[in-house]
Amino acid sequence: MQEQARGPLALADDVIRAETGRDSASWYIMLDAGGARQLNHGQIVDLLARVYNLDDRWAGIIAVRYEAARAIDREVAVPADLVAAMLFKSAARIRFEQLPRHEQRSLIFWLDETSGSERRARISELLARLQREGSG
Repeated sequence: MQEQARGPLALADDVIRAETGRDSASWYIMLDAGGARQLNHGQIVDLLARVYNLDDRWAGIIAVRYEAARAIDREVAVPADLVAAMLFKSAARIRFEQLPRHEQRSLIFWLDETSGSERRARISELLARLQREGSG
């Protein structure tokens, strides 16, 4: 059974339109016109926040979705707590490393929406899911 997607890639386009005033395709065209293919992830987020007045959360969501839609494959900074959690979970680590980078970034974004005990619970959920997928 396929697990439900998490993070920015799981959002329906009607949610994007309702929250940002534009659909994904419109954002991608605007970002292409602004030279976003040559920018790193943080610079895309900054561009969306500075030029289009999106708050940091929605700028991050649009940036993740844009990079996925345009198949932009850049290094992903994996948070230290996730690295530590995967240290002795080799199947989960290997599966995470095999994911396309935009999926890695989407999962990290999903983790970063929380903190404390909820973040730890999400990390545990993610590791369990990755281990199941890695063994299948």
